[in-house]
Amino acid sequence: MLEREKIMGVLARARQMDPECQMFGASKHQYRLNLPVEASFVRSVEAEYGFSLPEDYFRFITEIGDGGAGPDYGIGSFTDFLESARSPGAERFREAYRRSLARPFAPWPMKPEDVGEYAVATKEAYAQNPGKYFIFYKEDDQLCDTDGFYTLGTHGCQWDFGLITAGPRRGQVFDTDNEGAYAFLAESFDEFYQNWLESLADEEAFLRRLEPWRKRAEKRKTSSFER
Repeated sequence: MLEREKIMGVLARARQMDPECQMFGASKHQYRLNLPVEASFVRSVEAEYGFSLPEDYFRFITEIGDGGAGPDYGIGSFTDFLESARSPGAERFREAYRRSLARPFAPWPMKPEDVGEYAVATKEAYAQNPGKYFIFYKEDDQLCDTDGFYTLGTHGCQWDFGLITAGPRRGQVFDTDNEGAYAFLAESFDEFYQNWLESLADEEAFLRRLEPWRKRAEKRKTSSFER
């Protein structure tokens, strides 16, 4: 189970190592979490849309933080999702989510001949772990990602990661390229987020990953100064 104090300690150390937030995506969340959202508010949204969030994610947004720091551009805010769904003119969006979030996410395994069509799997990665990759594309409700899939955040370039809200894989986390392909990431939100925290806590590895981004930022500064 994730603990708020430990998370805050890891994030504080990450800010010390990367004070200018030069790591990819870090300028978006700055290694900080949003304030938690009221549990009663989340339950009312679940009732309105006819689905239920996995308990570990529910606990995260109601006790630890409603999005913020996370992989790449971070974890999106559940409150922001709701505000966009309730905004004027978003009736079709709301109805699509009512139909989609409670319906089972039931992908089928990706076949070798499918690999070249999708961004989530290279031929090398697929060969190493073919059971990690799936396809699930539906023709209706194009306003939503797919049945039973709640988008948690983004890697950028239309490559997102999301939480399964219904079906036998409920609670698992997947990558998606938004073209109908999915890559399994973790059995639960807690596991997914813990994996990211561990990537921050390994200071030597973190600094190695940070170095090229620092060099890129320095190069941009130099180029701007020369102009």
